Amino acid sequence: MKELLEALDSGELRDELEIVRALRSPFCSTAFVETLAASPWVLSRQRIVLALVRHPACPRTFAARALPLLGWNDLLAVAADPRAAMPVRQQAQNKLLERLPALTVGEKVSLARKAPPSVILCLLQEEDPRVVGALLDNPKLQESHCVRLAAESSSAKVLGQVLRHNRWGTVPAVRMALLANPSLPPPLAMAMLVSLTDEELEGLERNADYPQTVRRLASQALWVRQLRKPGEPRYLH
Repeated sequence: MKELLEALDSGELRDELEIVRALRSPFCSTAFVETLAASPWVLSRQRIVLALVRHPACPRTFAARALPLLGWNDLLAVAADPRAAMPVRQQAQNKLLERLPALTVGEKVSLARKAPPSVILCLLQEEDPRVVGALLDNPKLQESHCVRLAAESSSAKVLGQVLRHNRWGTVPAVRMALLANPSLPPPLAMAMLVSLTDEELEGLERNADYPQTVRRLASQALWVRQLRKPGEPRYLH
């Protein structure tokens, strides 16, 4: 590393791959990082810039100048890199969120598949089915995120996606959030009410926190069940 630092100081070191390998090495010194960050030609080499901002010793002032030069995918990599300094990761995330409205649908789909929880919170507002589908498949999506999506989305398509999803459609808290959403189409509400017990239906019928449509359907379901013969399945029809 000492030889590399001397070569860098003398202007003899310009090989991108060698510099990137040095920055990724666990033996990379703070002096090497700071010398590299102070070199004016570095900002024109994107691979070096990315490796430099992901180094734990990256100067904050350099990160502030370098991060705006990176693409959204590289910003995501920096924001999710546990090796990068936390202030730099936060800066990268902020830059990524600033660019979110300008991303194409395809870019948002790619981002939704691998976004960390902090970025997921912003993607919950998206209503394009392709973006939502990728978000629901994201392994970092938490139950609290999905409950929020089910409770706040005004898109019938999105609510249907959540209900039909093989991971989230059966989660009780998510299903109850869907039922509490005034935008849930009645056919979807009825499909969920079929699986509830009489006690759960009675609770829905009396709970003013749920939309009038859902409460009325719960009441109708209970009425139909009272007409069934012993041993018959609890269908609504």
